[in-house]
This record gives sequence, C-alpha cells and structure tokens, in this order.
Amino acid sequence: MVVTIPVKLVVSNELDEKLSLLASEQSKCANYFVEVIKDKQSTSLKDLSGEPYFEAKRLFKLGSNLIQFAGYRAVTMMKVNHKTAKHSSKFNKVFLSLREIKIDGFKVGLIFSDGSKRTWVEYLYKEPVSGTTKESILKKINGEWLCYLRIDRTEPKPKNYKRFMGVDLGIAKTAVTCDWNGKHTRFFNGEPYRFKKNHFMELRKGVEPKLKQGNVYKFLKRISKHEANWVTNENHKISREIVNMAIKNKRSIALEKLTGITERLKVHKKSRKMLKGWSFRQLADFIEYKAKLAGITVVYVDPRGTSKTCPKCQYCSRNNRRTQSVFKCRKCNYESNADRVGAINIAIRGNTVLSA
Repeated sequence: MVVTIPVKLVVSNELDEKLSLLASEQSKCANYFVEVIKDKQSTSLKDLSGEPYFEAKRLFKLGSNLIQFAGYRAVTMMKVNHKTAKHSSKFNKVFLSLREIKIDGFKVGLIFSDGSKRTWVEYLYKEPVSGTTKESILKKINGEWLCYLRIDRTEPKPKNYKRFMGVDLGIAKTAVTCDWNGKHTRFFNGEPYRFKKNHFMELRKGVEPKLKQGNVYKFLKRISKHEANWVTNENHKISREIVNMAIKNKRSIALEKLTGITERLKVHKKSRKMLKGWSFRQLADFIEYKAKLAGITVVYVDPRGTSKTCPKCQYCSRNNRRTQSVFKCRKCNYESNADRVGAINIAIRGNTVLSA
C-alpha cells in the first residue's frame, strides 16, 4: 500500500538554489513533453523516447533520470486530464520529481543524476519515516521545501474484530459513530463545516458581477484551492479520530455505501448547492486507508432506512423520524438522536455482513 507523507526539508542557501534551478528546468521539460504528446496524440512513454528525448536533453540542463521523470509526469497528467475531461494541460508550478530517495532517521538522501554524490538533508516530522520509497515530489511552498515521500508499506494483518462500529455521514453532523449496542457514541459537529462552505459561497457570489475582469478568475481559483485545503485538513482530523476510536475499542468499521447519498439527504433549497460540494467520498476514503494501515477491517453496507429503523425492535417507518434529529419508534417508543440510530443500524448491518 502506497502512502504519501509530506515532510519539511531543512535546506541551505546553496541547496535551495540548486533545487530551484532543477525544479524549474524539470517543469519546463515536462511542459515540452506535454506538447509532444499533443502532437503525437499518444500517451505512451515509448513515443517520448528517441528524438523527443534527445531534443529534451539538448534543451534542458538535466540528467537522464530527471528527463525521464519529466516525461512520466507529463504522461500521467495527460491521462488524468483525459479521464476527467479537464482542458488544462500545463504545469503552472515548478516541481522536482525524484526517485532513489533513501531515508535514514530524520534525514533523506537525494540524488540528482548529475554526477554528484547523494545529498543528505534533514527533515522535520513528528516521527522518523520508514519504508520503501517510490517516486517522490519536491515543491517549494511559501519559501519552504516540502518533500512528498511516497512510501510503499506492507499492509498489516487484519485484526478481524467481530464487532462493528457504525459511521453515519451527514450535514447536521459531519459524522456520528456508535457501536452496534449503542455504546461509544461520538458526534462530529457539522456547524463549522457549514459555516466555511457558506463563507466561500458568499465570497464567490460577491465577485460574480465582476467576472469580465481578468483577476477575478485567479481570485476564484484561489478561493477553491483554499476551500479544498481546509476541507481536506478537516477530513484528515475526523478520519484519524474515528480510526483511533476503532483501535481503542477493538472494533471493525462499517460505512454506508455512498451511491446516491446526495439524493437521499433531504435539505433546504438554499443548501442544495452546498450539498453538491460536500466531500463524503473523501472522508470515507480517508477512514478506509487509515483503517487499513492499522489493520482494521472496513465494510460498506446498504444505508437505506437506517435512520428510520428502530434498533431495538427493527420496526421501520418514515414516521419514526419525527424531525431531523429526533427518532422515536411508533411501535416500542424507543427514543434517541436520529443520526445515532443510523450509526447503530449501520453497525448492526456490518455485523450481518461479517457473519455472511
């Protein structure tokens, strides 16, 4: 399993200049290969060898490996753009793509394929990184060099806990976790999430009358990036807490299948636009990959009726859910928070899946 770990490098002025020069040259080389791919209308690495490769070697002051990595990055970007139907096909920011990075304690060894020896650089991180490195990327952000180490780690043997913790995703509560028996309940408040989403929506709405001005598009792009970074950071925090709870209580994790989740959730007309940008999939993916690294089993269950079904008597009715947050069974009078009931039923269905 490949994980990406960003570490901050402690570089000297001399190394900073060298990295900046190499990153600039490699980014230009990648853009050159992008144009070659467009001309040839092929995303095969073989089509970048021969004449395009030797021309790149003549144009750019790079070693063979760095030129090959630039071609690989160009091919990867063009393939992704083709799948996602994106029209942007240019590297706008500099990067340095390297392989053969070695890790020794709090140091990484970089080799630039220019005949020089391996350069050892200290990095800042909460703990020493270990594992086999694949192609890693260096970027200079706000005057500091970050190395995104891609580490190939062996997945631990699954612990196969027989009992599940259910995770119910939503808007009023970003996530609610609970065991199949109603214990270890945890609510993750969605209010900060909604506040931020509304904030960014208001910012976009404020510049819509000025769309003809050139700088507005840059402003919108900056807003989108800031919003995406904030959401990603929050989802990392929430997913880490959920997985830590599963480890502490020795539980497997049951998640709801996300197909059609935006249609299932009932929201006001004003919130529909915000709902489309809600990152349910990202949060579920973060929970799944963090759980795999911890050896926690993750299963996906059908969520239909989970917030309308009584976990005590299994009576299902839309009338059981009195309001968005209040659940009261019409048959046995069991009463609880509706999202908590959904998490309990998801956990129960996880137990059923494991038994099957």
